[in-house]
Amino acid sequence: MSNEPKTKQLTKAELHLMNILWDKGEATVQQLHDVLEEPKPAYTTTLTVMQVLTKKNIVTFEKRGKANVYKPLLTREEYINEFMDDAKENVFGGSIRSFFSFFAKSEKIDKEELKAILKEMIEEDNL
Repeated sequence: MSNEPKTKQLTKAELHLMNILWDKGEATVQQLHDVLEEPKPAYTTTLTVMQVLTKKNIVTFEKRGKANVYKPLLTREEYINEFMDDAKENVFGGSIRSFFSFFAKSEKIDKEELKAILKEMIEEDNL
């Protein structure tokens, strides 16, 4: 069985633009570039990142007038699920116990909070 992730990992710049795109639903490069914080990268850098995301099959676009309007091909939740599954398999050897334990310890979750989280998940039928 291959340990290759189903979805390509996103760079920090790609993930930043994807978060904006997920929030907006669709956007042109100009619309994405306009909401970036200062200091903004060059417009051409934003364009290049969107072209890379298109090649990775993370986004698609349709031509509207002179502009390309980009849309995500997967939801934020789908990306997070695949990212976390890849981390579980490749960092924690597939062990959900090690995976969960790491987050519980690194976030310093006390026993009572952990019990409350698990109880809530069980009651919501998320387990």
